[in-house]
Amino acid sequence: MEQNLPPLPPVIFENGLYYELRGEQYYPCLLPPEPDTTKDKLLEAIIRQMAEAQGIDEDLKARDQMAWVGAMNNIKSAALEIMRER
Repeated sequence: MEQNLPPLPPVIFENGLYYELRGEQYYPCLLPPEPDTTKDKLLEAIIRQMAEAQGIDEDLKARDQMAWVGAMNNIKSAALEIMRER
């Protein structure tokens, strides 16, 4: 008697590793899958727009690196929060 089982997923993520289905067995992948570039590009655009709106620029980076790093970290945190809410 043959059972109709659902197909196996081609890639799984388990124990912090990606595994790829080859034939009937899963093998660990050495490289992670490509990141979702649309989300990355949207995050970069949000960060860039927020930095421009707050006046955070290369001039501040040259004058006061610690202030620039702190401001950019705050902007990145806010942008990530915006992305989570979407």
